[in-house]
Amino acid sequence: MKRFDAHALVAALVSEPKEAPEGWLKTVEIIRLLGYRTRAGVALPIARIVKAGFAQQRRITRSRLAYKLSPRFKTWAQAHEAVIALEAFKAPAGWVNLSDYARKHRRTVRGIQYRIDASLIPVRIFRTPRPVPHYRKSDLDRILRKAS
Repeated sequence: MKRFDAHALVAALVSEPKEAPEGWLKTVEIIRLLGYRTRAGVALPIARIVKAGFAQQRRITRSRLAYKLSPRFKTWAQAHEAVIALEAFKAPAGWVNLSDYARKHRRTVRGIQYRIDASLIPVRIFRTPRPVPHYRKSDLDRILRKAS
């Protein structure tokens, strides 16, 4: 039976981690490319980029990962912006929120809101992180036509 070698165990635990394969980047290298200063909070944006298919993920060791950016993007920042745009909420066709509609037609939100309150048109509130009432665009057009 061999004797336990504590020095060999410590050397194995402290040894340098494997390097990422050619063309792959470790998480530490991606931090600055995404515009972060520390590792705090960088795991979620990277995971979103991988989930969207804009990058590939490969395990180097048991706890270390390497990433490779899709050829569609030149920088990690572009991939991150594309993921944010992909996950942004889009209302169904024909529905619009009041602030966007008012900005497009150069009206005040409060002025349109008074007309909505008087006409009792239907409203939908979609499940989003910040629920905002949406109205049918055709109903708002009809209200504004009457006001002109």
